[in-house]
Amino acid sequence: MTTTPTTDARPEAVGLARLADMLRAEAANGLYWGCGPDEEARLRAVREHAAALLALVDHRPLEEIRAIFAADTGLRTPIPGTEFRIECGDGTRLVHRRRFREDTVAQRLAAAAAALGAEVPDRPVAIADTDLADLPCPHTYLLVYEFATALDADAAEKLLDPADPDLAGDLPTFAPAASSVVRERGPLRVSRAAKAILDEVAVVARESLAVETNPYSIERHHRIAAHCARAVEADLAYPRIDCGDLAAFGIATGADAVIFDDEGRVLVIERTDTGQWAVPGGGAEVGEPVALAAVREAFEETGLDVELTGLAVVFDKRDTELGDSRMPMIMSFTARRTRPGQAIRLAELEASDHRWMTEAEAAEADLFKGHELRLPVAFAGHRSQA
Repeated sequence: MTTTPTTDARPEAVGLARLADMLRAEAANGLYWGCGPDEEARLRAVREHAAALLALVDHRPLEEIRAIFAADTGLRTPIPGTEFRIECGDGTRLVHRRRFREDTVAQRLAAAAAALGAEVPDRPVAIADTDLADLPCPHTYLLVYEFATALDADAAEKLLDPADPDLAGDLPTFAPAASSVVRERGPLRVSRAAKAILDEVAVVARESLAVETNPYSIERHHRIAAHCARAVEADLAYPRIDCGDLAAFGIATGADAVIFDDEGRVLVIERTDTGQWAVPGGGAEVGEPVALAAVREAFEETGLDVELTGLAVVFDKRDTELGDSRMPMIMSFTARRTRPGQAIRLAELEASDHRWMTEAEAAEADLFKGHELRLPVAFAGHRSQA
């Protein structure tokens, strides 16, 4: 029996673009952390396949996409940006979206405030996410800040750096405490050509799982295999779409979960790599909201189920003297346990011990770099919520 190809396959095209973005990130991150020659070859193959998948739906030729993907040198996480909501003097609300480039968070906010004759906002009021909005561009999250200016909208827009056009559209926003959105990902209908490519990616994942001993590589290939398993072949004719700025500058982002107990103490773990104390946290993954990364890391490193209570601080290491360029931006969320009696189960590779620390104890502890700056802000925020 023959079937008629789907005429409106844009949702499937967007889904394939998002899947290619996730596979691209898995390959880039594995290559960044380093591996043996055989694993390196497998990860490069995953990257090639990701480019081939995107070429099935994007308007650019395969060779151009390959060249962009091959230029990845750093960690790939959701890309941070800002959404400025500007209440203008003419009664218009101007919405301006732009990814971070060389500027830091503090620099961007100060520059915008100076240009608009406005106050520098204290903190973001919400977080938006292109993946949750089904935009096909590289996964980007946007910190939403509000400004008020006496300028009219045309004058205000001319004073700001150009917005990123691939971030335009209807982006739902969430209060930081409610932004750890878990989105159910059902089967993805893909064309025969896409299914063939994904079957090859699945073979690569199985080959790595059969020989790799590095636990992080094993986790990576389990994720890759799971991405491939979502694909279901269908009779599709993809439309050509614009998948945005594939070469967008990406600043690697991590997320912390600063977990408070009923006594106002913070849960810290003793890191196995440095022996210092730190809150649970790690890199965000392409395809998950940055707040969800904080919840996931808390569970992976401590075994605790947590819910977020707020965003303590947007921490840009480039505004400090820390000098750590691997993951320059940390979204530090406050959190609480959802099951108070739940036992702590440490991840052996990540932590060797744990403690509940008061603010005074944290001030005297040997903390992992950056925590001496973030934790005081989290304690202050927790006191204000009490």
